[in-house]
Amino acid sequence: MLSTRLLAPGEVMTSFRIRLSMLTDEALAGMPWLAAALAPEWTLDDFEVARSVSEALLITDLEGEAMGLALVRLDTPAPGDAVISFLAMQPERRYRGLGGEAGLAVERLVRERLGTRGVYVGVPEGRGLAVYFWLRLGFRPLSIGEAPEAPLGLTSDSKPGIWMLRDTP
Repeated sequence: MLSTRLLAPGEVMTSFRIRLSMLTDEALAGMPWLAAALAPEWTLDDFEVARSVSEALLITDLEGEAMGLALVRLDTPAPGDAVISFLAMQPERRYRGLGGEAGLAVERLVRERLGTRGVYVGVPEGRGLAVYFWLRLGFRPLSIGEAPEAPLGLTSDSKPGIWMLRDTP
């Protein structure tokens, strides 16, 4: 597993209603909803492989209760860039703006800690709500010519979908 460069063990970044910290095995075990959030594109095994090469972040409320997670690949698709390859919130916590707050907090953390220029997200085909989610956060869809050649999502095989980018503000 990668040693994190975004947050040290025990370190917490607080936003308005959420906190980011390192994702632990214990916190992951308390997320029975994760398999459904990954499907149909990926499995829990795919998630674990991606986690081993990514920065894995736990999203909690201010009281410390786990409510989501994010995976971020650094220096991808190019040095100085990052890809938020997965962000999911517990179903009971959705549609309250918490996921959007978490997405922006992850982006802010990557930019502040590492000076990241471009922050990318890949949205698999058939996840139209995810495209709308990232558009609301200021990401723009990329044309085929602009899209990175990196695999879209969690696995090394390319999935059909759309790449989105939020350039340095």
